[in-house]
Amino acid sequence: MQRERLFTKDFILDTAISLCCSLNYFTLLINITGYAMLTFGATSTEAGLAAGIYVIGGLISRVTLGKYVEMVGRKRMLILGLTIALVMSVTYFFVSSMAVLYVVRFLHGTAYGISSTCTNDIIARILPQSRRGEGLGYFLLSVTIATAIGPFLGMGFGQDGNYTAVFTVGLVMYSVALVLALFLKVPEETLTEEQKAEARSFDLKHLFQFSAVPLAITCMVFYFAYSGVLSFISSYAEAIDLVDAAMYFYLAVAAGTLVSRLTTGKIYDSRGPNVVMFPAYVAFFIGMVAFSQATSAVVLLCAGFVIGYGVSIVYTINQAIVVSKSPARRYGVTTSTFAAIVDLGSGLGPSVMGMILAFAGYREMYLICAFISLVSLVMYWFIHGHRFGKEPGKSITVLEE
Repeated sequence: MQRERLFTKDFILDTAISLCCSLNYFTLLINITGYAMLTFGATSTEAGLAAGIYVIGGLISRVTLGKYVEMVGRKRMLILGLTIALVMSVTYFFVSSMAVLYVVRFLHGTAYGISSTCTNDIIARILPQSRRGEGLGYFLLSVTIATAIGPFLGMGFGQDGNYTAVFTVGLVMYSVALVLALFLKVPEETLTEEQKAEARSFDLKHLFQFSAVPLAITCMVFYFAYSGVLSFISSYAEAIDLVDAAMYFYLAVAAGTLVSRLTTGKIYDSRGPNVVMFPAYVAFFIGMVAFSQATSAVVLLCAGFVIGYGVSIVYTINQAIVVSKSPARRYGVTTSTFAAIVDLGSGLGPSVMGMILAFAGYREMYLICAFISLVSLVMYWFIHGHRFGKEPGKSITVLEE
C-alpha cells in the first residue's frame, strides 16, 4: 500500500510560516530581559515579567479566540494574527519605558497566540491520520530551526547592544510570513447553525477542549521548568564566564531536537507514547542537572543537546495524543487549549525564576528546574502513561463526529 503524502505545498508553506513566527519569538526572548535591564534599569523580576507577559498574551488569545478559528476561517484568522504581529514588531522601535514595553509585549504575544494556533490547527487538518506523529515531528522542526538560529542571531546582536537589529529580525520575519500566508490553501469547516451558536457562546465547554487539559497541565509544569533556560541563558552565561559557548548553546539544543523529531514520530505512530516519553524525561533531567553545574563549554553544549532531545519529545508527543483524542471539528479548540495551558507555564516561569534569583544563584535555580521536570513525569504516568504500556497504536485513534 502506498503511503499517504506528507510534504504537500500547503504543509511546506504552513511550516515556513511557523518558522518565521518562531524565529521572531526566540530572537526576542533571548534578548528581552537583557534589553529591559540595560535600557530601563529593570530588576531581574521586572525583566522576567517582560519576557513572561508575552506568553500570557498568547495564552489569553488562544483561550478566547481559538474557538473562532473554524467560524471565521483558518486562513483569515492566520492573516489577522500575522498582520497584528507585524504592526507590533514596528512598535518595539519606539518603546520609551517599562510600562510601554509590557503593553507591547502583551499585544505582540496575543498576535503570536492567534498565529500559532492557526498554523497548528491547519497542520492538524492537512496531515494524513496514519502519519500524524511523524508529520507533527517534521512540522515542529520549524521550531527546532528557530531554536537554533533565533538565539544565535539574538545573542550575536544583543551581546553588542544592537537591539535595533534584533527588532528588525522580527519585522522581516512577520513580513515574510504574511506573504506566505496569502498562498495557503486551507481546508475549512462548514459549520451548522448550531455549531456557529456554540462558537459565539461563552460556555466553558466551547472555549476549552477538556480532554486536552490533563496532559496540557503536565506539559505546562515541564515548560515552567524549561522557561528558565530560555529567559536567563544570556545572564547565566555571563555569570559563569561562558558567553562565547552560550552563543552555540541553542545550536546544541536544536541538534538534539532534530535527532528526536526525525526518529520519534515514527516510533510513536507504531509503538505508542511510552517508548519515547520516559527516555525523553530522563534525558531532560540529566541535561538540566549538567547545565546547572556547567563549568566548561563542552559540558554546557552537551547539556544543551540532551535538553533539546527531551524538550521536543515531551511537547510533540503530548500534543499528538490530545489531538488524537479530539473530534476533527474541535481541532482548533484542542490545539489552542493545549498551547494556552503550556504557555501559562512558559509565561509564569520567567517571573518566578526572577524571584528565585533574588535569593538564590543561577545554579540553584536550574537545579530546582530539573526536579520540577520530574513532577511532570509523575503526572504523565498517572494521567496517561500507565494505561498503555508498550501497546502500539492505542493512543493515536482520531475521533470523528
